[in-house]
Amino acid sequence: MLAIITTALVETLVKHMFSNYLDEVDKIEIEGAPSWYMMPVDEQFCSFAHKTGPIDNIEIVKDKAKFKMIRKIDDTIEIIIYDNMKYVKNNKEKKLIEKFKKDKDINLFVRKNLNYSRVKYEEEIKTIFVRACIQKDTIISYQKERLGIIKKEILNSKVNDAFDELEAELK
Repeated sequence: MLAIITTALVETLVKHMFSNYLDEVDKIEIEGAPSWYMMPVDEQFCSFAHKTGPIDNIEIVKDKAKFKMIRKIDDTIEIIIYDNMKYVKNNKEKKLIEKFKKDKDINLFVRKNLNYSRVKYEEEIKTIFVRACIQKDTIISYQKERLGIIKKEILNSKVNDAFDELEAELK
């Protein structure tokens, strides 16, 4: 059953990322913003940030885009968990879901893979615009790897529980 849950989580992640892209394709126009701002990029998961002020604020805006990316990935995981909760029947499966939900390494993953593909300072309105993206395949591979590790931990836990039960029966 763990394999089914794992597969369902990955499939839902892929579907959600693809449908998110389709939802974002509508034309967005923001007065004074560059034409690429808030526009989706093929095969990438992107976050956007801006800030009015001097050009010295570039690092602040980049950090804001990084934080938004972390939140966007976490929100996506939250949605796919919600979509898959109907498949969860026992405590081992619930444990898998809970571990998948809480990614202690998400900050490091985002720092490693985030590409600030566009950074622009609009002099007229004294505003910095940033687009930060991660390849969708990279996110999917990372989440598959995480699920594989979690699944192994849970299976090892099941084996240990079975041995403990067997040992208790023998005594």
